[in-house]
Amino acid sequence: GINKGGSGSEVDKEPVKYLAPADKLYSKMATEAAEYQVAVDLFLLSTGFTDIASLGVLPRTTGGTLYRYPNFDTQLDFAQLHNDLRWNLLRPQGLEAVMRLRASAGLGVVDYGGFYCKRTPTDVDLPTLDSDKAISVSLRYEEKLPDGQEACVQCALLYTTVAGERRIRVHTLALPISSVLGNIFRASDLEAQTCDMIRRASARLLTGACSLIHAKEQALTTTVSTLYSYRKFCASNNSTGQLILPEGLKVLPLYCLALHKSPGLRADASPDDRASWLLQGLCSTAYSAVPSIYPRNFPVHQIPDDPVFPPLPTTTWLSSEKLEPDGMYLLEDGRDVHIWVGRQVPADHLKACFGVENVDQIQSATFALPQLDTPQSKALNAFMNCMRKMRSSYMHTRILKRGDPAEHTFYARLIEDRSAAGMSYVEFLCHVHRMIQNKFQ
Repeated sequence: GINKGGSGSEVDKEPVKYLAPADKLYSKMATEAAEYQVAVDLFLLSTGFTDIASLGVLPRTTGGTLYRYPNFDTQLDFAQLHNDLRWNLLRPQGLEAVMRLRASAGLGVVDYGGFYCKRTPTDVDLPTLDSDKAISVSLRYEEKLPDGQEACVQCALLYTTVAGERRIRVHTLALPISSVLGNIFRASDLEAQTCDMIRRASARLLTGACSLIHAKEQALTTTVSTLYSYRKFCASNNSTGQLILPEGLKVLPLYCLALHKSPGLRADASPDDRASWLLQGLCSTAYSAVPSIYPRNFPVHQIPDDPVFPPLPTTTWLSSEKLEPDGMYLLEDGRDVHIWVGRQVPADHLKACFGVENVDQIQSATFALPQLDTPQSKALNAFMNCMRKMRSSYMHTRILKRGDPAEHTFYARLIEDRSAAGMSYVEFLCHVHRMIQNKFQ
């Protein structure tokens, strides 16, 4: 049977078996398709349970894309479907690709991560490779590297363009070798590290042999070990009673908590929501990884009437304390957009943005963002379109008033608050600090 979620800790401790494909039929079909250089894209317009964990093997093995429209509504979601189909054909992509990564002496390739087919130990086969996905590569130390020198990593991709030209593309990266840990922390890349944390959790859970609690502990252990190393080797002069974080990784604990509360790892997510989120996490780019766990929340009631985007307005923290009852907030995570409307938004602003007199006329199940001939409506639509371009995604959009039946989907993304999914950010920071102190004892 399918485990439908639930917030109990017992659910967390059991391996999430339904995340592994139910049978080998789709895996076999996917491998065969990949051998013939066929990529499979899935457009799922379903209302009930779909078993995305089993179907997801098709795009995962062939380099395709999974598009999901839960509770598809023609009035609300047709524009998204139309734009997804269009972008799927028009986006920059390569076909019939083979990729290999080489590293200089002392480094070796452990494995690859993402949507691909692997038929030989050294090469990655990609029936298609597009601009919305990334392939990750894990390296290992095979011998001591000479301090002060450079280590090189080279990625070679042989592919066919959409126009039918066969090309080879080569990227070479030369990285300085340093035995000073402080230099490593100064050069740390928060987005890449967060992306790696998401991809590892996704890969583990999609085997069907990993529990939610184990996936959370792995992410927490990585975070604590990183910050402990900094505390021990780079900031040892300070008292151990202080929590000292490296400048480039100050919000790493926040992103770890955000991953714990994501649809992929929270106990109350539905099987399809979880599988869909994890499959997207498995092929995410560094740019798309952070907002998928820590969305951006814009106070759109502060947008001027005649704006130019970009630049985008400033965001607020993801806490209900930051929500004004007379404000409107647009929260986006690169996949979904929620526009939250407070109950005390002035009537003239409601009329100008949504064409309604009263906030109760906004019903999330039937209400789409209108395009009105008012400065406020034009500004809000211009802002939405700017974000869609930045994300290369039309994004599933819902408008929720305070007290809407679907409002929990918005509040679930305010990850700095204490909730059924876990601690508040302040509590989690104290928890991380205690774990670092325990490692010193």
